Amino acid sequence: MKRLVLSLAMIAAVGCASPRQQKTPPAAAPPSFQPSYGNDMGTSPVGVIPSAMLHDGLRNKDVEVSIEYPTRGVGPFPVIIFSPGYGGSSHGYEGLISYWTSYGYVCIRPMHADAGALGDTMRDLLAMRREDRPTRNQQRRDRARVDAEAKAKPPANLAEMIWDKEREPQWRDRVRDVTVILDALNDLEKNFPELAGKMDHARIGVGGHSYGAFTAMLIGGTKTFSNPPLALGDPRVKAIVAMSPQGIAANRGLTNDSWKDLRAPAMFMTGTRDYGADATEGPDWHRLGYDHSPAGEKYFVLIRGASHMTFTGVASGLGEQFDVNQSQPPMIDPRTGQQMYPGTQQSTRGPVLTDRGTFASIRSISLMFWDSHLKDKKEAKALLDPAKYAGGVEVMRK
Repeated sequence: MKRLVLSLAMIAAVGCASPRQQKTPPAAAPPSFQPSYGNDMGTSPVGVIPSAMLHDGLRNKDVEVSIEYPTRGVGPFPVIIFSPGYGGSSHGYEGLISYWTSYGYVCIRPMHADAGALGDTMRDLLAMRREDRPTRNQQRRDRARVDAEAKAKPPANLAEMIWDKEREPQWRDRVRDVTVILDALNDLEKNFPELAGKMDHARIGVGGHSYGAFTAMLIGGTKTFSNPPLALGDPRVKAIVAMSPQGIAANRGLTNDSWKDLRAPAMFMTGTRDYGADATEGPDWHRLGYDHSPAGEKYFVLIRGASHMTFTGVASGLGEQFDVNQSQPPMIDPRTGQQMYPGTQQSTRGPVLTDRGTFASIRSISLMFWDSHLKDKKEAKALLDPAKYAGGVEVMRK
């Protein structure tokens, strides 16, 4: 409506002017980007292909994928392949995937071989913990000591412990699943007419969470010094986002030198409550990939209050009502410069940060990165300036 009113006003002004005064107004340049990088979804409705089968002749197996694509706008759009964490399916992380898609990306999620294994493994681990659980009387006697230890030492993260048994063959298979997708883009466009002309084969990003972050780092150029060593980088991948990434770890074959050939732009994301298999694998550990990768469009993002499961979009607190807690340092919105306070949710053990605001930050900052490196949007890159962040979000760049 504003554009229509402006156009009518310009026509009226030209009509009233004398011939000497008439000038052809310069054509308004189209905006270089649409996203507000806020909480709202983008302008494009999201189309869904819930299941497509890709055959891998090398392994003689099928890889199932789900695909989401923009139904509005002119393609081709960049492609994001997202690798879920251990046990995750090709239908998880919907909050992330639909958000990216609505801003002009074709997003593809593979069903890795470990999909669905999470439930059985979690039950086994929980059963092991129950065997070690103290009796009720012991709990009463030692409650103060247990509470003090819990505060001093974060609990082990089962989501990271459960894929400790995975080794080189499984790591290679996960990366191969992504490679199969890259090889099959032409076939997907032929088999699904709704994808024709939608995918830009030259602008491809790979993202992942937890075990999926390990997958994304490997295909981006990170190497393992395991037995056997793995070097699985694919030059077709132009950028990666690693959420809850692994740091130096002997059981993953990751050393100081593992990231030295990671040349593609990369964003490493974690949170202040994001812990790995034990308390030593905290936010500083998640940052080691950034620290040891070569300079050149590398980013590290630390989000206050984000836990390991916040990145899935289904952690507790999402969508719940919460109160503003001004006792916490404010978050600074890089778009407006305004202060925002994290929400709190009351629990039996006192107020805790919810995941609602932190997940919104994860979505918007990752979109800035994709827009910057898969769409070459200068405005998006400008918003990734570390100086624009304070309080709830810390950004480093090199």
